[in-house]
Amino acid sequence: MNENFDAARLTLLLSELRLPATKQIWATFAEQSDKEGWPAARLLTVIAENELAERDRRRIERHLAEAKLLPGKTLDNFDFNSVPMISKAQVAALCAGDEWLRNGANLLLLGPPGGGKSHLSSAIGLALLEKGWRVLFARTSDLVQRLQLARRELALEAALNRLDHFDVLILDDLAYVTKDQAETSALFELISTRYERRSMIITANQPFGEWGKVFQDPAMTLAAVDRLVHHSTIFEMNVESYRRRTAIERKQVGAGRPATFATPKNVGVPRPGDNKPPA
Repeated sequence: MNENFDAARLTLLLSELRLPATKQIWATFAEQSDKEGWPAARLLTVIAENELAERDRRRIERHLAEAKLLPGKTLDNFDFNSVPMISKAQVAALCAGDEWLRNGANLLLLGPPGGGKSHLSSAIGLALLEKGWRVLFARTSDLVQRLQLARRELALEAALNRLDHFDVLILDDLAYVTKDQAETSALFELISTRYERRSMIITANQPFGEWGKVFQDPAMTLAAVDRLVHHSTIFEMNVESYRRRTAIERKQVGAGRPATFATPKNVGVPRPGDNKPPA
């Protein structure tokens, strides 16, 4: 490196240009370039590629922090054998295809509790996030209560606009929303606002025919279902609960044998004895 080179000035310029990754590593690349005799164009290319890679990494970190996805739930540790009606190819196509998201289409996961709906929805959200889409995972009841509070504070429109920043909104356990006029009205407004504009992934324990337990009147139920199923993919995950299955296995073969269920690497699943009082 040229002895007259002003390293401090370059560092200052890189700060002004907001190139933090280049500021941190330029000296290493420059030293390697001097040793190996790189052309200037190669040095610039390597530095630019590194800066872009670091920007992508930081963006994913930011988006992951805001997404509130379930920890430990990935496609790699989802047991597709436990839900034979869902194929890896189907899920891979959803994670790889951009068209359904650009068209504001939805994904609906229906089935009884314990079938892996929450795991799969969060894992798909993670795969989409890694591709650059902004994702938010929320329990439906929690989110609806926040929207209801925003309505009381005359800030519902602002709250919906903030949610509009997310390409994919994952509403988990839709059926657990309280059948309250204010809450169901806020939920319906959210569905209507995102219709054909922003995508949603929704998990629900009840089939559509029982959604009258969620919404206040048949007309609202019909309108909500109509908006959700239009341009949607529906996964019906009618399988036995892995919780029940693993409880039966423990009873039959003892607690020492590891269970097999829809989320084999599920973080936070209690082990036998976890809830026993200390001796």
